[in-house]
Amino acid sequence: MQEKFEKLFYEFVPQETHWGDWILSPQAYFRGDTDMPGAGINLGFQVFLKPVRLETEPHFHREDEYLVFLGAQLPDVFSAWDAEVHFYMGPTYDTMEKVVITEPTIIHLPKGWWHSPLDFVRIDKPVLFQAVMQSGRCGLVKYVQRKDTGEKQYLYMGDENIRSCVLDPSKKCTYCGYCFSHRDKIPPRPYDFVPWTVVNEDGVKLYSDTGAYDPEKAPDSAECVVTEGYKSRPYSDATVLKAPKPALSDEVAKNVLACPKEKTQWGPWCPSPQFYFRGETYMEGATWHCGYQIFTGPNDMEDCHFHQGAEEYIFFMGANPMDIFDFDAEVEMTIGDDPDHMESKIITKPTVVRLPANVWHCPIKFRNVKKPLLFQAAFMDGTWGTITRSRIQLTDEQKAKMPFAREHTYNYMGDNVRFCRYNPKKRCNICGKCFSQMRRPEGKPEEKKED
Repeated sequence: MQEKFEKLFYEFVPQETHWGDWILSPQAYFRGDTDMPGAGINLGFQVFLKPVRLETEPHFHREDEYLVFLGAQLPDVFSAWDAEVHFYMGPTYDTMEKVVITEPTIIHLPKGWWHSPLDFVRIDKPVLFQAVMQSGRCGLVKYVQRKDTGEKQYLYMGDENIRSCVLDPSKKCTYCGYCFSHRDKIPPRPYDFVPWTVVNEDGVKLYSDTGAYDPEKAPDSAECVVTEGYKSRPYSDATVLKAPKPALSDEVAKNVLACPKEKTQWGPWCPSPQFYFRGETYMEGATWHCGYQIFTGPNDMEDCHFHQGAEEYIFFMGANPMDIFDFDAEVEMTIGDDPDHMESKIITKPTVVRLPANVWHCPIKFRNVKKPLLFQAAFMDGTWGTITRSRIQLTDEQKAKMPFAREHTYNYMGDNVRFCRYNPKKRCNICGKCFSQMRRPEGKPEEKKED
């Protein structure tokens, strides 16, 4: 494989951490530009086991970020949910709002929005957590007041200026988490954090009990499609509450989504239900689009295509978040300059593939799937779309008359123009009913159907 394509593949390395017994170790984390020069996303696969309060002071990022809270059992992240999380966010330091999470949830943090603390107040089943930064480098800004002069300033900490270890500033931070479990060894800071304001704080410490969430009442995907006059819904009625959750402003509410439960018919190789964040289809103004699908058998995915104007990152991981490095399958990933000049690479370990805009890729062939695997296609835009190529069939006479005639047409297909194969007047919701009629893996006979 050419070097320009080879460098777009990154194999995950288990990261043994010392964060504490409240989080699973080793972790799988893709740290963007640090792991793959030029990458434009930074995200991890973390499993929280016990209550913990993180990021105890608000901060903001220069790029959009998404926080994903799911039950740590794929694909049914709904039945696996039993936890409560409190989170604080808002467009300004003085207008923070308390968000109470009692069900699988995704939160969009537009660039510049203040957020945190992040408080996992109750965990009765492990929580799969993803912090997705739409940037290859992770930087944050906090508001502080110097102890010596009283001056207030915005303190930046990030990868660009080499984030240093808080215990030994001469060393670079490796995110080992030793400082989390040894806070008593952290030297005094020369500043204090400026107090912030939460405008809807009600003083309630716990809103739900163990088992208060009913996965059967999780919102259906059709209920969550954003239409004119209907915005994203931050909460559903799936949880029995001890106290009403604090009200959210419209500005905050549209960035919080109770995850839709998609009941699909893709086939036995892709079990249902599943969660798929379909960007602007589910959340107004979303800038990201990502799935959490489990594949259990061989299949071929997608025709050769590229994405115009947006990158895509495809993650191939073990299906069990409790042991995400348990990977036993072969995946053939195809990539190239154009459909006539494609190359392929066999993936046998947890891997992420970066697909820059306008780079041709697919099909993806899943073979020798001895254990289920997680397939996560993360698209860096709120509306997913592909461009494919079709050949124009010209006769010899036409070619003679039009020597410079185009030989191909380029066709667009995306969320905004995708319609049902059975009912062209209905917008496609990716239910998968038509998948059984689509291409099967090479050499696999058509399954016989009973009358």
